[in-house]
Amino acid sequence: MGSIILFFVFLASVFLVDYLARERGWKRSRWTAAAVVLGPLAIPLIYLVDAAHAVRKMISAPRP
Repeated sequence: MGSIILFFVFLASVFLVDYLARERGWKRSRWTAAAVVLGPLAIPLIYLVDAAHAVRKMISAPRP
């Protein structure tokens, strides 16, 4: 019973990560592979990478 629930959690995370990657314009195949390997941990990873990208963009922006 537990392995069935785990399978559905991994499957749901794959679909969610695919949707989030498509929304951000990133390579969906790369993020889908990450979701298959990491499972639900790939969801916070997408937000962490997105935040790091925003910080890098803010740091490298020219100042007036």
